[in-house]
Amino acid sequence: MTCDSKELERAATKVVELCCAKGLTVSTAESCTAGLVAASIAAVPGASDILRGGAVTYVNDIKERVLGVAHASIEEYTEVSHPVAREMASGACTLFGTDIAVSLTGYAGPGGGTAENPVGTVYVGIARDGAVDSIRVHFLGDRNEVRRQAALCALNLIASCVEDL
Repeated sequence: MTCDSKELERAATKVVELCCAKGLTVSTAESCTAGLVAASIAAVPGASDILRGGAVTYVNDIKERVLGVAHASIEEYTEVSHPVAREMASGACTLFGTDIAVSLTGYAGPGGGTAENPVGTVYVGIARDGAVDSIRVHFLGDRNEVRRQAALCALNLIASCVEDL
């Protein structure tokens, strides 16, 4: 599966429209996507009504200092894990004071990865109404393709979350 800029644009537009209709605000905490989700939302007219901010937390120290991710979580589970994705999403909700936050942490490649989490593995966290969850996904393709697919997944997860409210 590949993902192009039009797919990201459509998904981001849906997020903006849904959140505007329900009066909800959104924030992001991004590692492997380095701001691609926030940038996709910000490209949509009306985004300023819903997007409060995004944190690019590419290194563990920043995940800890900015988002409040526990050092122990990174040590025990690694930065590419459910616990860290969940803590990143919760931290973004708190940091930006939003209704919903999405987080992404993973291995875009070409290096990195482990036997358990090979290159292309991304954990996407979502926080809303005090609840937090995460999913593990795996994408194929080069570094930028993995990043685009992960961003699309995150946007779709936000939209699904808003539709369920």
